[in-house]
Amino acid sequence: MSEEKKQNRTLAVLKHNFGMPSVMTWGFPLMIMAAVSLLIYLIRCLFKDPDQPLFAGSLVGFSAFMIILTLCALVMPAVICSRNIEGEALAGHYTGIGTLILAFVSGIPLTMIRIPLFNLLSWVTLRISGNSVFPVFFHSDPVTPYGKALSVLCGTVIPAFGAALFFFGLLWSRFRSTDRHQAYIAITLAFMLFSMDYTSLLASCAAAVWCCYLRSRIHNIWAPFLCLISSDLFTLFLPESLSKIDLFAVQTHADIGATYFYSSFPSFFMGMVLLLFFIRVLDQFSHAVRHEVTGSEYDDTIPPFARSINLSLILTGTLFIILWVLILKGAHL
Repeated sequence: MSEEKKQNRTLAVLKHNFGMPSVMTWGFPLMIMAAVSLLIYLIRCLFKDPDQPLFAGSLVGFSAFMIILTLCALVMPAVICSRNIEGEALAGHYTGIGTLILAFVSGIPLTMIRIPLFNLLSWVTLRISGNSVFPVFFHSDPVTPYGKALSVLCGTVIPAFGAALFFFGLLWSRFRSTDRHQAYIAITLAFMLFSMDYTSLLASCAAAVWCCYLRSRIHNIWAPFLCLISSDLFTLFLPESLSKIDLFAVQTHADIGATYFYSSFPSFFMGMVLLLFFIRVLDQFSHAVRHEVTGSEYDDTIPPFARSINLSLILTGTLFIILWVLILKGAHL
């Protein structure tokens, strides 16, 4: 084989594995998201000095990084990779205001599940290792109404929109109706890894699974978007007896009061019961509109699931491994 043919063959292999597919797969957007997330994390590590003008732990620094991360790692890849995807396949179908209200309200029991999971992993981590793993993006509590509004906008609304568009819009649209189980697994893992918060991994898993369910039953991205917003907002109105452990205030597992556990177990149980109620209602709704929205209308335009299992997926995993090793080592602190 001549040298020119070898080069052409190598280029063909690289294009097949790392080039933008003519028909978008679910693996290519994940590769872009992983690469951009790692890059932004490395930039974040440069702004860890409290004396810097744009300290990442300040409210302004936190807001700036959350906007940049959401736009560059979620929104822009979703826009670029969805050029040949129909709008309804990406954003879904509007199925009524009632279902969107249900999705918004479902954020309340989701919070009742997420907080106990956060507290549990916090306690287990301190119990085993003796040290907490701090999140990448955090800020001190705002004291002014404008600061609180900025915190909600940049810490809740904007990230929720990016997550809904990328994970439950673009990625969801790249799985056929017969591959929904694989979609749940892939999207949940990607959502957890993107969170960059070790202590919230179990909580992120619960949120991702529930948002996938909302996407499959309500058939649009606005249901997960509203659910993620309400889930975060509800924490602002929780009583003191059901609150998240402050990782910056505890040093050992003995510092965690027993009230966290007394409130977490009933909260988790009640949250599960309420979510079962929402599941029953939304299952009935989805069955009723099945003659209008089947979920399989775009299957012919979606590549097979195995199309994304190639070298780019290995690169994506490698990038996430590097990212999480740095997070666990505390390179951002």
